[in-house]
Amino acid sequence: MLKQIASKISHEWLFLISVLFAILTIIVVRKNPITFIGSDQIRVLWILFIMMIINSGLKEKGVLDYWGIHLISRSKDIRMVSVLLLILTAVLAPLVTNDVTLLVIVPLTISIAKRSDFDPLWLVILESVVANGMSSFTPFGNPQNIYIYTHYQSPTIEFMLYVALFSILSLLIALITIFFVKNKPVSRVSRIVTLKKQWWMYLLLLFLMIASILRFGDIFVIGGFILAYVILSDRRLLFDVDYFLLGTFIAFFVLSGEISSMSWLQNLPAFLNNGKNVFLTSALLSQIISNVPSAIVVSAFTSLWKPLLLGVSVGGFGTLVGSLANIIAFSIYKKDFKSNYLKYFHLYSIPLFLGMLALFSFV
Repeated sequence: MLKQIASKISHEWLFLISVLFAILTIIVVRKNPITFIGSDQIRVLWILFIMMIINSGLKEKGVLDYWGIHLISRSKDIRMVSVLLLILTAVLAPLVTNDVTLLVIVPLTISIAKRSDFDPLWLVILESVVANGMSSFTPFGNPQNIYIYTHYQSPTIEFMLYVALFSILSLLIALITIFFVKNKPVSRVSRIVTLKKQWWMYLLLLFLMIASILRFGDIFVIGGFILAYVILSDRRLLFDVDYFLLGTFIAFFVLSGEISSMSWLQNLPAFLNNGKNVFLTSALLSQIISNVPSAIVVSAFTSLWKPLLLGVSVGGFGTLVGSLANIIAFSIYKKDFKSNYLKYFHLYSIPLFLGMLALFSFV
């Protein structure tokens, strides 16, 4: 048991790094870390926790697999399958987060590819692009959006409209790219997926939680109802929650709070009082520490949520660590295929990142 826990922790590099840096800043700055976990931070952690439970329920009940299999069951070639999978990714990502979407879509892609004897390298790369781009469209599409939307109390429609162009461009670029990938016939998907009992309940719980995130209800009351239901009916789903991601958020809340207290950084808020500086800083920082912690750290120094939102959205492209979703797609792909994924991912993603960076620097 201890060996399994140690093995799991050893693979959670972002969690380990964030905790290490949080501890170092506590030692240097000597401010009480508890003071940096306020009501806003608790709301973000609560939303993430409940959404992860619901997403696990949707997967466990077969809802996402059922939808995916039926959508692609009549495809004749790789190109048609690819287009449908990218569209399915685009539909799911804004609703159930980019991470969960890729955990469903990429294994489905791998299964189809193995049956039809083709390497889905480019398709998996494009799925990660679409998942990152389209998840940016809603306040609950990915962890950094949940944080920004909650921390700044952003207006919902304004939030979605501001990032809509970026999301649409991401999808269009991926769809255009897939037509340059070699085409061939594909074997019919014969896999049978049945919906388990009470599958509809998790769709209802998802809609209830989305309503509360959009401020049509109290997130703690609705989330408490959802948690109570899961404890009484499907408590094993609690073991599927990514507690390391929650721990990473806590570490970065502390880290950003401690850093913002450093006297030599007092001029940083003036630098980040400019929208373009916020956009460029958050996008470039995402390339090093990923876009979730980048959103948390930069938010400690600016009140400009729009360029921050756009910056961490664009920052999901570029390097593999730009988004945790990129790492998820890569880790699933490499189990079954040996192509140089990292080389081709960066050959595509870095120019895409630079292009988006240049475009939205002038929008």
